[in-house]
Parts: sequence; C-alpha cells; structure tokens
Amino acid sequence: MQNKKMKKKILASLIPALIAAQAAYAEELAPVLVTDTAEQQDSNQINKQQIDEHSASATDLVDIIADSPSVSVNQAGGVSGFPVIRGIADNRLNVQVDGMQLVASCPNHMNTPLSYVSPAQAETVEIYPGITPVSVGGDSIGGAILVKTSDPVFAPKGEQITQGEFGAYYRSNGVANGQSFSIMTASDKLNLSYDGSIAQSKNYSAAEDFKTTGTTTNAAAGTEFTSGTEGTTSGLDEVAGTAYKVINHNFSAAYKMDEDSVLKATVSKQVAPYEQYPNQRMDMTDNQSTKINLQYDRSMSWGAVHLQVYHEEVDHEMAFMDYKIQTQMPMDTESETDGFKLSSDIFLTDSSSLALGAEIQQFTLDDYWDPNPASAGMSPNTFWNINNGTRDRYALFAEYEQQLNSAWKTRIGARFEQVQMDADQVQGYHDSDTFVKPNGQTVVTNELTQADAFNAADRSQTDNNLNLTALASYKHSDRLDIDFGLARQVRSPTLYERYTWSTWSMAAVMNNFNGDGNGYYGDINLTPETAYTLSSNFDWHSADNKQWGLQVMPYFSYVEDYIDAVAVNYAADVYNVLQYKNQTARIYGVDIAGHMHLGNDQATGDWSAKAKLNYARGINTETNDNLYNIMPLNATITIMQKLNRWNNALEVVMVDSKDDVSMLRNELTTAAYSLVNLKFSYTLKAVRFDFGIENVFDRAYNLPTGGAYTGEGKTMAINGIDMLTVPGAGRSLYMGVNLKF
Repeated sequence: MQNKKMKKKILASLIPALIAAQAAYAEELAPVLVTDTAEQQDSNQINKQQIDEHSASATDLVDIIADSPSVSVNQAGGVSGFPVIRGIADNRLNVQVDGMQLVASCPNHMNTPLSYVSPAQAETVEIYPGITPVSVGGDSIGGAILVKTSDPVFAPKGEQITQGEFGAYYRSNGVANGQSFSIMTASDKLNLSYDGSIAQSKNYSAAEDFKTTGTTTNAAAGTEFTSGTEGTTSGLDEVAGTAYKVINHNFSAAYKMDEDSVLKATVSKQVAPYEQYPNQRMDMTDNQSTKINLQYDRSMSWGAVHLQVYHEEVDHEMAFMDYKIQTQMPMDTESETDGFKLSSDIFLTDSSSLALGAEIQQFTLDDYWDPNPASAGMSPNTFWNINNGTRDRYALFAEYEQQLNSAWKTRIGARFEQVQMDADQVQGYHDSDTFVKPNGQTVVTNELTQADAFNAADRSQTDNNLNLTALASYKHSDRLDIDFGLARQVRSPTLYERYTWSTWSMAAVMNNFNGDGNGYYGDINLTPETAYTLSSNFDWHSADNKQWGLQVMPYFSYVEDYIDAVAVNYAADVYNVLQYKNQTARIYGVDIAGHMHLGNDQATGDWSAKAKLNYARGINTETNDNLYNIMPLNATITIMQKLNRWNNALEVVMVDSKDDVSMLRNELTTAAYSLVNLKFSYTLKAVRFDFGIENVFDRAYNLPTGGAYTGEGKTMAINGIDMLTVPGAGRSLYMGVNLKF
C-alpha cells in the first residue's frame, strides 16, 4: 500500500514541473502561420459510418477493425478478441482507448483494452500498421490501434442542443442480442453526455457436429455454477465457452474554457457478469473496471498543448462455468493503473513542426487464487501467482516533421523509455513439494522449492529502451503515392512473462494468453524485444481516388530477443508446460487492398467493389519453427450496391489451409474454406434498419487463429481433454435498428 501511495505522490509532483517546462519553452517561440502538417499519411482510419455498418452483425469492436487491410483477429471471448497487425498481436501492439494505453489484468488476458469499448461507443479508429510514430506511443513492436469515442460538440452562443441515439440488434446463432443508448446536451460552454450498452449471447453453434460426445454438467461432482446450464448436455455442434454478458457505461463532461481550449472529464464503468472462453481453461465470472480520464487541449498561434491524466481500477474473477467439469477453482486479479501524458505540437516554419512529450504510466497488479478447502490440490494456502507486481514506464519523445517540397514529406523521431518492474514474494497452495489426493495418490508440484527459488532471486528489473522511427511520403503523381518506413521499436516483458513462477501443470495452464492449451511460466531475466521493421505502401489510384485504387504494402521485421518459449519436457501431440524465453524471429508479408467503381444505372443503382488480401509468415530463426497463430493467406471481396435508400453488400471471405504451424505448441492445422455473407441496410430519415445472413451456405470450418478448443471437459488436467481447434459459427441471421434523435 505504501508503494502505491508513494507512486501517486511522485506522479503528482511531476505534473506541475512538466507543465511549467513545456509552457516556458513554448513562450520562447514566435507565432507563425503554417500549412497543414498534421495530416498522417502513415496510418489508416475506420470512421463512424464504417463502424455503424457493422453495428448489427458485430459485438466485438475488433471484428470491425479487421476491415483494415492490415488487421486480422485472434478469436477469444465474444467481446475480447485480440487484434493482429501483420502477424503481431496482444502486448506487442500499442492499443489505446481515448489516449489510455491500458494493460490486460488477467493471466489469460480476458480484459484486453478493446474489450472495454462497444462498437456503439467508438467514433473512429486510427491504425498504424507495423510502425508506430514515437509521438503516438511506445512499448510495442507491431504498430498501434487508437480508438476514440466522440469528441464534444458545443452549441452556438446562447443556444442549447440535445441529441441522442438508440440501437438494438438480434442474431439467431447463439441468440445474441444487445441494446445501446446515448444522449448529449450542450450549451456554448458545457457538454454533458452518456453512452451505455448491453450485449449478451448464449453459446453459438458450428455448422455441423465437431464432437463425438457432449459434456453433461454435474453439480453432485462438486461443480459450482455462477451462470450456465447446470444439468444439461452440450450439443455436438455447440461451441461451449462462447456465451457472454457485458454492460458498459460512459459519462463525460466537457467545458469550453475559450475558443482555443477544452477540458474534458470522462468516467467509464464496465460490469461483465460473465464471459466464457472456448480456448481457455477458465471462464471470466466477473469483471469490473472503473476509469477516470481527464484531458486538456489548447490551441495557440505557435501550436498546441495536450495534457492527459487517467486512472483505472480492475477487479477480475475467474472460475469454471458450464461444461467445464471439475472442482471449482476461484482466481482473482486486482490492478490499478495511473497515467500521465503531456505533449506539445510546435510549428517551427510554414512547412515544419516539432512534437515533444513526456509520459508516465504506473501499473500495480495482484494475482491470487483463494484456497478451496474441499480440494487437497487447492488448499490450505492462497496461491500467489503474482504478488504486488509493479510495471512503471517513464518516457520522453521528440518528433520532427517537414514538408520538404510538393512531393516529399518526412517524419523522424526518437523515444526513450525506462521500464521498472518488480514483484513481492509468492507462495503455493502447499507448504511442500507434494500433496496427497483422497485416493492416496501423491502429486508432485515442486511449489515449495520453486517459490523459495523465486523469493530468493533478485526480482527488480530496469529496462532502458530506445525507439527510433523514420517515415517518408513521396507523391510521384496524382495517380501514385509511395510511403516508406524504417523503425527500431522496443517492448519490455509483461508481469506475466517475467514473474509467473510455477511449473506445476495445473498452475501453468491457468497462465496462458495464447489460447493454445499449453501451460506457461515466466523468466525474471527476460530482456526486451527489439524489432527492426521496414515497410512501404505503393498506392496507385485514379486522379480523384474514387474510380479505382490499388495499395500494395510489403513489410519485413527482424526481432531480437523475441519472447517465444521452450518446453520443460516436450512431447508431441499433447499439451506441454512451456517457459517464456528470448529468441529471435523474422516476420514478413504483404497486404493488398483495392477498390473500384463498377458503374451507375438508374434501375439497379450505384455499384462498386473492394477487396483485400493478406499474407504473413513468421519464423523463429533459432529453432526454425513457425511462430504461433499466424493467419494463413486470406482474401475478402465485397460487391456493394446503393439504390435509393438501400445499401447492400455481397461479401466473400476466402481463407487458405493453415499448414505452417508451431511444432513447439503442437498447433493444429486447419483446412481451407470460403464463406458468403449478405448484408442489407435501409435508411429512412433518422432510422436505419440492418439485416443480413452470415455464412449463408452454413459452411463448417475451423478458426485458423482460434486456438485450442478447451471449452469443456476436465480442463484443469493439462491433457484431460481432446485436442481440437475452435470451430467457426454456422449460419446466423441478424437484424438491427438504429434511431437518431
């Protein structure tokens, strides 16, 4: 507790000093007029209209972000998928929500940053594929995803405006449904708004049976159910562990101090009574998060100042829900995050600018598993997975941008980050290396020996990380633009990668954010990952960029000290216990995106098409093994029609077979498949109706990056379940309505 109070005092003392330093420097600059150098040609955007088009068919914001040509999804819970940029996912990406670069507080990463934002709440998404400019953020090696909720709007002087929105949807597969509501009222000085949403679903069904037997829940065997289907049997086509319920609230107040400055305060609350996971051995039985976000923006003749302070508290609980058959195992995680960001955009000349900034983030986490007196394996002690783990980041950056001439624009930057990590002593369930089951069997856990070794080790670690980026844009003609990027990007290990300590299979399988069925434990002496990335974007298009366009985006990354894993005692075709280890990796591929206007006919409307294709390859260069969960070659083609009030689309998704799999993780292959989706939308003044069919032909397929199916059975035993991949959803009909007022 003293540690937490001390950190907050340090943070509070630094804020006024940094503000004063920025203000003093800014006052020395002469006011100048500039051209628009803020345009960010090295990112791509998903706007509100694109988000709204998916409002009835997608609950997880990540599924919508996957519209980007560089993004795919590693499936997890119903609202907690992992975004993937060019084969790199999860902790390796810089993911921010309204400027907050938050941290998952769970050994399975069930509460990822994007899981806290419903599609109804998101206004825009900005994606930096591969390279993150230093002014955007650090502590990542694979790019950035910046999600913004709505900016405040103000009424003309002397007036008051009030507006709102209501949405609802239903999907047949899993009986998924949800509602959202937002309302805003504003004067010329004050804006008050509320956004709320609720989403829930039962387990979805695959297109065909994928199991030989279903699992019957049995309360008499000692299973406790927070929510689920006690006493029932799962269907042979039922994908157990895909049910969820989540409620989001977002309150904000913005005050317009003058024409050039706005102060905004936001309080967000999420309550998730449950979210089940088909590729994890546990389920989330409660997740409560509270966030406070204060932002101040001021524009001046010389540039702009941005100040942000935020705080998050998370209480996270896991246990076994329906279809996971065993004695209950409660697990709890509590975390606090405090963040501070200060930056200035300074106009130097009419064609150049400089961004300067400082950031602080202080993160504290406790991960403990209460004893279950009814189980000899989970008593008499509390199991401390991570005790008072701390991960504090301190960063400074500078970024220079210049429009060299009408054709060339450059952007170079440097960012230094110091990451300080530590953790207190731990203990296992037992004060020995063994325990005896009621049947007399002795189980070896090595808890005492490993806890003593961990406690005796020097757990304090400090990383000094240097990020360098160089970006350039070249306008060859009105039909060809070329972007280049070269970067050195560094990410420090997470608390779970460094401080989880037990090789006992039952404990290790609870530490897994890969969804691969294996167990994991950490290495205190891990070093940060350093990625050297080269990327480019060749953008051919019509003069107006509306008739046609083609983007070809090749990339290559070499990662030193890539945090992969090694096996304790490897065996093929089973799940193993693995330890995180630094190795090296090579990731390369190409993204291709195109669009074309097909024609306009008075009878049938306006026709257009778009397509994207992704190829990624990841190799561990030390073992020559394939990196885990790399999406195979895939393409999506969409034909769109606009006719009067109708907006319709035919979408074809094609995915190649997945044969390049990780041998270390015994990753399963998947077969090639194609899916057809139909989407219809009708707009009448302020009302929009959406309906459609996903997987029209009810095609059976397995998710290439869905991980191992651990959604039911004796999941606590590392090899007490069959090795299966997670099936995709069968045919689903959906409908939705959205009303603006």
